Amino acid sequence: MSKQARDIMNPNPPFCAPDARLGEVARRFADEGLTGLLVLDEEKRLLGVITESDLIDQQKNLHLPTAMAIFDMVIPIGESRFEEELARMQAMTAADLMQTDVTTVNADADLSDIATIMADRNIHHLPVIEHGAVVGLISRHDVIKALAGRRE
Repeated sequence: MSKQARDIMNPNPPFCAPDARLGEVARRFADEGLTGLLVLDEEKRLLGVITESDLIDQQKNLHLPTAMAIFDMVIPIGESRFEEELARMQAMTAADLMQTDVTTVNADADLSDIATIMADRNIHHLPVIEHGAVVGLISRHDVIKALAGRRE
C-alpha cells in the first residue's frame, strides 16, 4: 500500500501568527533549526509560508553605512538610510515577509504525487490541509525518509 501525506507529515508543524515580529521569526529559525515556518490564523487556516530564503533575502536588502576618511575625519555616508531600513525591518511582521502563493496537498495525497509536486515546482515545504485547516507539513526530508523506508 502506498504511503499518503498523513503517513509522512509532521502533524505539529512550526507556525506563527501573522503579526509575529521579524526578529521573533528569525530567532525561531535559529533556535529551532527551522527551514520553513507556516503563518496561520486563529483557526489554523494557512495564510502563507516563510522560508530561510525569505529571511536571507530580506537581510541582503539592508544597506550598511559606509564611511569616508578625509584629513583624519570620518564622515558617515548613508547612515540615515541604514537607520531607516533598520527601523523598517524591526517593524516588519510575518505577514509582511510571507509567501502567499503556497502549494498545498490534502492528507490523502499519494507519496509519488507529493514527490512529483515538490520536484516539479522546486518546493521544500508542503502544507497538508483538511477541511480548510492545516493538519501537517511535509518537508523534502520527510519525503526522502518515506522513499528510503519504501525500499527497505
